[in-house]
Amino acid sequence: MNRSKTRAMISLATLGLLISTASMAHPWFSDVAPQSSVDMCVAEIADHADYSQAAHVRHEVESEHRRTVGHILRIDTRVYGESDGKLVREYTTKCIVGVGLEPVRFVIREAADAS
Repeated sequence: MNRSKTRAMISLATLGLLISTASMAHPWFSDVAPQSSVDMCVAEIADHADYSQAAHVRHEVESEHRRTVGHILRIDTRVYGESDGKLVREYTTKCIVGVGLEPVRFVIREAADAS
């Protein structure tokens, strides 16, 4: 009877190790946010930012892994004008993403002086 308990414990321990390894390979455990999360936050920025008179919009994304599941994205958005290509507006955004279809937290601020 001790042998069967030992085999069962070894089997369960091995199964647990495999499941743990597989979950750690999931993209939410990487240091860099998956592209889908970046796209979600950039789409949210587009809903809040003023892109009128824009010829070009540039997003610079910095990704940081959270202690829990997910990432913190800091995004600097610059809007360049149609006529002269100069900077028209600038935004800073903090977007916290988890496993859902929407950001956990989203804060956008327009820079005081973009020109």
